[in-house]
Amino acid sequence: MTDITALTAEDMAARLRSRSLSAREVLAAHKVQTEARNSTVNAFVTLDWDAAEARAAELDAMAASGAFAGPLHGLPVAIKDCFETKGLRTTWGSRSFETHVPGYDALHVARLRAAGAVITGKSNTPEFTFSGQTSNLLAGTTRNPLDPEKTVAGSSGGAAAALAAKMVALADGSDLGGSTRTPAAWCGVVGYRPTPGLIPYDPNPAPFDGLSVPGPMARSVRDLVLMLETMQGNTPRQPLGFWQDLPRLAGLEEAPPRSAGRVALSLSPFGACVDASVQAAIAPAEALCRGLGWQVAADAPGLAPLLAHGGIIRGQCALQIQTQLQPDMALAGESFRTACAQAEGRSLAELIAYQKTRAAVWADVTSFFERYDFALWPTATGMPFSARLRDGELTEDWRTVTLTPPLELPSISIPFGTSSDGMPAGLHITGPKGSDARLLQFARSIERAGRT
Repeated sequence: MTDITALTAEDMAARLRSRSLSAREVLAAHKVQTEARNSTVNAFVTLDWDAAEARAAELDAMAASGAFAGPLHGLPVAIKDCFETKGLRTTWGSRSFETHVPGYDALHVARLRAAGAVITGKSNTPEFTFSGQTSNLLAGTTRNPLDPEKTVAGSSGGAAAALAAKMVALADGSDLGGSTRTPAAWCGVVGYRPTPGLIPYDPNPAPFDGLSVPGPMARSVRDLVLMLETMQGNTPRQPLGFWQDLPRLAGLEEAPPRSAGRVALSLSPFGACVDASVQAAIAPAEALCRGLGWQVAADAPGLAPLLAHGGIIRGQCALQIQTQLQPDMALAGESFRTACAQAEGRSLAELIAYQKTRAAVWADVTSFFERYDFALWPTATGMPFSARLRDGELTEDWRTVTLTPPLELPSISIPFGTSSDGMPAGLHITGPKGSDARLLQFARSIERAGRT
């Protein structure tokens, strides 16, 4: 008998469309899997099987009449608990919003529903997404399905865990400083940070700033694009517009042509101290790229100057959320209070210095991508740490390599080998702003070649 939860989202969608599977059968299989794994993994803050089963029944009735909702018809999907879901509790991982039930969907959530997604629940996140550990005072800590003693990182850790444990076919995430990419790397799945505006972030506490963006997560690049094609698309309500066609799924089957261009590969970008076993896991990417016809050079964009301004970046976003949502700070956890404090008392000179640095690095990165099509490096510098560590006990070094948000660069993490502890390593691929279609095409070619 076929294990429905082990199917790719693309294959699952095809079987639903051919009616060899029903939406209720697919949901039932994922419900069994969730009930078996979630008590250990703690990927979800909220589950709503009644609503999911009612939606699956509606979709089956639609299919019986020869109609289908869209490309995600009948696929179980998790929504990160920082995005509004109509009629389904949205807490942002905060005790201030323990009973909050929105009356509307975030725009990309509405698009997923319209495309036929069956939303099973809300995936866990640190409070307001501000931690490298997916843990909060309301829902507790999410653990890695591959080793429950280890972390899933943050902040889309619940999404990555739900995918890795086969509790859902697809999941969304958000990314400020690596929040889709690092959890994906350590759970052996795919996480994507798109160019801001490609997926509308609506409602958005900072609509004129592209630092935090929604992004799809999946178990393969093809599955991720299946979800992205539904989530993407400009809206007049969003000042950060994006007009660019994405590759259709059929196009992702074709490897890039020989001598397609140049890529840069660094095993220790920006001077980061990368564990030797992680470097060893990523090193074969050079030969793989050459085998696909790419020229490869040892190089990386000059992002290091931004590292000194990480507190300003986090602090600005935290204060925007605090201003918009107005949580009771007496109920807030250490991580969010620390993030807010990082913005307090900043002088005008410090803010100007950050903007000058951002502009100088942007100029350097623009020049870099005139020489290279893509930049490759490890998604994380080390291996998953203990799930028991508190946020204040975490070192910052492991997440410095995902610091692309101030430049609004699209970036993806795909599984690529294992480190010395037997856990997955991630290959991080970054391209110039707006290169999402080419980047996904390239990532798919690397994924295919790495599996053959």
